[in-house]
Amino acid sequence: MELLLGSHVREQGHRVGRLAGFELEPDSLRIRRIIFSADGDLGPHAHTRPLDAVSSVLDGGDIALAPTQSAPFPEVHDVVLLGRGTRVYRWTRDASRLAGVAVNLSDRLLTAAIGRSHWWSRRFSLPAKTIDWSTPGELRQRSDHRAA
Repeated sequence: MELLLGSHVREQGHRVGRLAGFELEPDSLRIRRIIFSADGDLGPHAHTRPLDAVSSVLDGGDIALAPTQSAPFPEVHDVVLLGRGTRVYRWTRDASRLAGVAVNLSDRLLTAAIGRSHWWSRRFSLPAKTIDWSTPGELRQRSDHRAA
């Protein structure tokens, strides 16, 4: 399922904001929470919900939330914040911006990061297993080429 930044988030049929970001566990590639706010930006005014609360993505891209009784998250070593400011690098090409993620809702696993260079350009996806998460604020596609 694709979750695109800027999509409307609905709770009990009412719009409660726009998708602003995600919390990711880079070691396990699991999405912990979605982050949304009225203006679609990250900040102290943003709200979070566990990914389990996402019941569906509607035809227009709206994200429907359902009430959930989720257990507390286990403690993890690191959490990465992904949002519109996250730069995405494909090989040696110029930086693009994160446009969203593809995730498997059943196990919360990230399958791909979705990037876009400009609002008029096509989106592209990077498989999650090929991404280097080591630099804060950046996603870099690992090169399969090794120096000899």
